[in-house]
Amino acid sequence: MRVKDVMSAQIVTISPSDTAQSAARLMLETEVGALPVEVPGVGAIVGIVTDRDIVVSVLARGLSTSTAVAEFMTVSPELCNEGDDTTAVAARMRELSVRRLVVANADRRVVGIVSLVDLPTEKQDREDAR
Repeated sequence: MRVKDVMSAQIVTISPSDTAQSAARLMLETEVGALPVEVPGVGAIVGIVTDRDIVVSVLARGLSTSTAVAEFMTVSPELCNEGDDTTAVAARMRELSVRRLVVANADRRVVGIVSLVDLPTEKQDREDAR
C-alpha cells in the first residue's frame, strides 16, 4: 500500500507569522491536529505545528496566544513521498518518534499529511498476508 492511499489530502497551511491562537482556531475549524507552515507566496514548507505544540510550547509555558507560529513550530519537518510504501513510512515515523509526516509529490509540492494512525501496523500486515 502507498502513502497516497491513506493520507489526508486536505491541505490547510499556516504562515510562520500567524499566531498560536489563529493556528488553534484553524485546527478547530478544519478538524485537523497539524498544520504545515508555509511561506506565503513562495509555497515552501518550513515547518509544522501541531495541537500538542500549542499546548506544550505555548500554553504550558505561559506564553501569549499571540506568539508567532515561527516561535514554536517544528522547523524543517520530515517529509515522505506520496508513492512511499506505508510499512516503511510507519517504521520511519516510529524511529523518528513523530506521529505525522507531511506528504510531497515528485515535484516536492505538499499534497497531504499522513498520521501514524492512518498507517497499517505490522500485525495488520501479517494478518493480511495470511
